[in-house]
Amino acid sequence: MLKKLQVALIRRFARKRLGKDIAPLGTIATHPDVLIPYARFSMALEKTNLVPAKLKVLGQIRAAKLVECPF
Repeated sequence: MLKKLQVALIRRFARKRLGKDIAPLGTIATHPDVLIPYARFSMALEKTNLVPAKLKVLGQIRAAKLVECPF
């Protein structure tokens, strides 16, 4: 029950941040044991100040380009 609540909160947070539901989140939401740690890691990565924000964005764009992400 707790995992279902956490998944719902993660989906709501992502929807609020991105403005819509995205397909990869819907797929990974079926596996809460993977989604919850992944979301925690992503949130920790966003909060860290060890790397400048511009460099983080550049890395995200480069990674998306490498895997041919449509987003």
